[in-house]
Amino acid sequence: MRRLTLPIILILVLSAVPATAGKIGFVDAERAVAEVDEGKARLAELQAWQAPHQQRLDRLRDQVLALRDQLAAQQGTASPEAIAEIEKNQIAAVREFEDVRRVYERELEAKKNEVLADIAKKIGNIGSEYAKANEYDVVFILGAQPVIYLAESADLTDEVIEIYNKRFPVAGQ
Repeated sequence: MRRLTLPIILILVLSAVPATAGKIGFVDAERAVAEVDEGKARLAELQAWQAPHQQRLDRLRDQVLALRDQLAAQQGTASPEAIAEIEKNQIAAVREFEDVRRVYERELEAKKNEVLADIAKKIGNIGSEYAKANEYDVVFILGAQPVIYLAESADLTDEVIEIYNKRFPVAGQ
């Protein structure tokens, strides 16, 4: 009997207190980073850095595929020594491709983090300032937790982007 008393009292007390969720907002930080002017410029720089690396990977992949095709074409007609040489070259090409790909992916991830971390921090600061100035009780990063429904009025992303672009203009725009 005593075990049931405390939960019943809590239920009665909590039901008597009006439920006020307060003012809640969300910021889609990923979208904000991609849409602020500085983010667009930094992402364009990142894409420019990627282009020659991607071209090298494409050339190496093509080399691997050409060796594979050569091996398949000569499988029944070439000497065992010639086949062994093609296989050796194919293995070397695959290893080079994989090594270059791994280095590229590590460098790309590091550059993305470097480029976007500063912008994300500024967006967080602006979101916090905006929330305080507009009397929000809490602002969440959209995508960081599951959300079933989000009213347009609770999405502060556009406001944060607008403030960000005014506060951190990109040179030449």
